[in-house]
Amino acid sequence: MGGTSMVVNPRWRRAISMALIVTSVWATAPSFAISVSEPTSPAKGLPELSFGDNATAWKDIVVDGDDVQRDAGGDAYNVFGGFGSVSCNNTSRLLLDYREENPAAYWKILNLLFNRRTGAGLNHMKVELGSDTNTSSGAEPATKRSADEPADVLRGAGFRLIADAKTINPHLKVEALRWGEPSWTGNRPADRYRWYKETIDAAYDAYGIKFDYISPSQNEVNMNHLSSELGWVVDFAKRLQADARAGDARYDYSKIKVVAMDSYRNGETVSQAILNSPEALSQVDAIGIHYTIGGGPHLTRLNKEYGKEIIYSEGVAPMIDPEYRINAQPERGGIGGTVGAVDIADRFINAYRWSGSGDNPAHMTSFLFQPAVSALYEGSSYSPKHLIRASDPWSGYYEGGVGITLVRHFMQFIGQGWEYIEGASYGDGTFADGGTAVDSSTRTHLTLREPAKPADAKADRTDFAQVHANNTSKARYFEVKVTDLGTTSRTPLYLWQTKGPDDAAKQPVDVNHFKNIGYVTPVRSETGDDGSKYFVYRIKVEPYSLLTMSSQPRGIHQSAKEYTSGEYAPSAENSPLALPYADDFEYAGYATENVNGVDMTYLERRGGTPRYTADQNGAFEVVDSGDGSRNHVLQQRIHADNRGYTWNPWGDGSMNQLSTAAPATILGDHTWANYRASVDVRFDPLVRNPNLPNFAGLGVRHVVTQGSDLATYALRLSPAGEWQLRKLDKVVASGSIAGFDPDAWHRISLEAKENQITPAVDGSELTTWTDSAPNTVMAGRLALTSGYYQNSWDNLSVVPVEGHAWRSDKLDDTSPGLAYTGAAQFQQVGFANYNRTLHVLSAGASLTVPFRGTGLNIFGATAPATLDVSVDGAPAQRVTVGATGTRQTSHWLRGLKAADPHTLSVTVVSGAFTVDGIDILEGV
Repeated sequence: MGGTSMVVNPRWRRAISMALIVTSVWATAPSFAISVSEPTSPAKGLPELSFGDNATAWKDIVVDGDDVQRDAGGDAYNVFGGFGSVSCNNTSRLLLDYREENPAAYWKILNLLFNRRTGAGLNHMKVELGSDTNTSSGAEPATKRSADEPADVLRGAGFRLIADAKTINPHLKVEALRWGEPSWTGNRPADRYRWYKETIDAAYDAYGIKFDYISPSQNEVNMNHLSSELGWVVDFAKRLQADARAGDARYDYSKIKVVAMDSYRNGETVSQAILNSPEALSQVDAIGIHYTIGGGPHLTRLNKEYGKEIIYSEGVAPMIDPEYRINAQPERGGIGGTVGAVDIADRFINAYRWSGSGDNPAHMTSFLFQPAVSALYEGSSYSPKHLIRASDPWSGYYEGGVGITLVRHFMQFIGQGWEYIEGASYGDGTFADGGTAVDSSTRTHLTLREPAKPADAKADRTDFAQVHANNTSKARYFEVKVTDLGTTSRTPLYLWQTKGPDDAAKQPVDVNHFKNIGYVTPVRSETGDDGSKYFVYRIKVEPYSLLTMSSQPRGIHQSAKEYTSGEYAPSAENSPLALPYADDFEYAGYATENVNGVDMTYLERRGGTPRYTADQNGAFEVVDSGDGSRNHVLQQRIHADNRGYTWNPWGDGSMNQLSTAAPATILGDHTWANYRASVDVRFDPLVRNPNLPNFAGLGVRHVVTQGSDLATYALRLSPAGEWQLRKLDKVVASGSIAGFDPDAWHRISLEAKENQITPAVDGSELTTWTDSAPNTVMAGRLALTSGYYQNSWDNLSVVPVEGHAWRSDKLDDTSPGLAYTGAAQFQQVGFANYNRTLHVLSAGASLTVPFRGTGLNIFGATAPATLDVSVDGAPAQRVTVGATGTRQTSHWLRGLKAADPHTLSVTVVSGAFTVDGIDILEGV
């Protein structure tokens, strides 16, 4: 568990010639021999490239193979950790359904993420220890909901994902971290440790998982609790060390590295606290920091004096896939811009050595995407950000790919344990939200070499790689001056490039991704005053591009190959979950599977997780009803006595606040338009806390997580027979059912037919309410909600409304084919918006939409505006739209012939009209 080491200050040498400043080898470390011989000829079929000329404004990058910062024993302080993923906040939930419904798509997704030869080769995964409370995008299930319950890691998707990923990449490092906490622990260290320890053992027993890291502290813990949390980290480490010597130890727990403290941009504060605690210094192995690239003197001391690993332990994945981004910002090629692929690469490089940190760069060697795969419903909080987006398990469709490419620029050419060449690793630019601002940098590059060999080993040369990220509009020209790596005047270095298409109007957006564009050889050599010989290469880094330069033609696994357009695309069509749809929660048609030596049914291997659901609060699981006529039912398992503590670092930071948000789960397809959802409901007969009201809810047209109902329109029913029809959490109609039996099963339903909403109980319609407000919602999935009781559901049914379109196709405001004229401004916005994009049209601006369908809905959070709307060239109709909220419908039309091509034209007369997206209604 950690340790200390002597620090050796590197000596510096100055090569007067060419004014090269070069960091030397370690002062006292053992040397190693390199026997230089001529390299093999360049790979066949590749062109030799030449860039610029002697008049070009070249910038120097000095690559000195000896410029590695080392400890007294000769070991590098920092070695490459690479990229990983945080599976948390229920972001992996739908992968369980991909695995069952479309296993080919599931395993392709996992190979894209974890395969070291053909995919991203992610090598670190951190899972959330949950408390059945929402921690951003949903609720991770608690492994122990009471002190006497055995830990169950089959619930949810996190541990299953680790087990499957390990079959693809056995070198995958595994970590766990808590967000909320089960309330039975009472925040008591002994009980909290019991939760951790039994989960660690359950993961081994169920899947054979051995943890490599544990971060005992709460995710992004409030700094008001720094002292107590650091004390808990030390306490955890001591207990784990003691248990490593116990007779029932599953494996050697002492090898698990302890991480502190997964803080949000508080690396220096945490580092100072650790430095002030001898016990923490001896127990903490690594420092985890979120969303920053900055370092500091305390962090440097931990890294250099005490050998602590520094991890960018939560960072964003790319947002806005290139096919959407390029239509709004063609000049950036789809991969440039804020939180584009180049930006994420820039963050990783700067997290190691950013100019803004001066003499104390952060030296972060690993970067964990939160998340790598967005296997959650589109519209959930913080979607989308991903390497792969997997929101459609019924079809096997998924999106993404450029994130895989950006990771391959590093992971295909840099091996685990490779050493950083300090003077050739550097970035600059203005800090902005976890990285640097677009167009603010002048150079961003990272250089690593294979580990130093023992003194008696012979090698012709030392392999190395350099990665550039240019997130600016200007090309960068570098003279890369290489020494002490065994290169000669003939040594080729191979260039792999990712950029946008040369002609965005005619070429696929990914036509120039991960291309082996050729190789370069030295243009000259230089000799420094100390006798070191530098071989000088010239390279050009295109605007908004990634470039890897490697001594190995096909990377460290000899498997790097050029990407072909569409290579990462799914074989499945982007089709909706077909209606009618039903679920009786029996899953009788699914085969058993052997899990770590145990044959398990569908429900057993999923820990009761039902199909296609994504819990937002609480835990909706399938259980035995105890009734032979019903068999299995869906039950909400969280009640007054086992509610979890919430994740609360952004409030007062307290860790003992019981959850009050209503349990809720969502399921289905956000393209569903006109449908009727029905389900049987039975109320929990126990009243554990009379201050917590009981109800069962059914909602329709959920498009973005908001409020306690989640869905836009919801029916709530109480055990007393009282009902409410609600829109966005506000009651619009209510009543009471005479003679209602609270102990019986009841069938509730809610129909959405255009803007008419009809609730019913036991076949009797309660009312029909017309939503005449300007902010209707005309499509979306369904939701189930509950009080904190173990209410049960069965026989879910979703059927189309006769005579009306049940499905739609969603077009983003940046979709190909949509045309804007005049004052139409593109905006890159937050997770609540469809694909994180908007267009705001001012007076005089127009939008043209070609489509086929029976009608459409325009949605987006707009201000009031006056529009002229024309369909198929007909005279324009003047329309006034009111203010709407996120993803709410501002204008809709119907009655068109589905087979005919149509064109919608919208011109803004006054006001500012916001377009987030468009639903195209399919034929009946």
